[in-house]
Amino acid sequence: MATMTDERECNTRGQFAEETTDDDILAAIRESEFPAVIARWVADTLEIERPSAHRRLEWLYEDGEVERGKLSPRVVIWWIPRE
Repeated sequence: MATMTDERECNTRGQFAEETTDDDILAAIRESEFPAVIARWVADTLEIERPSAHRRLEWLYEDGEVERGKLSPRVVIWWIPRE
């Protein structure tokens, strides 16, 4: 019996790597007409799933690449800190 395997590569966190890179996400935020964005905007702009966009933004936050703020318990905004 043949078994199905997932041939996607894993990233450094052991998760399946996606075709959208961190640089793609950061570039989208930089090029946005808005000073801050939400995960749904990132997902729609880059055509990825919203949970994936949120998870990737969390990782970028942990790495110090983006900042975040809560507008309400369910609304988080993300922006690139000024240097």
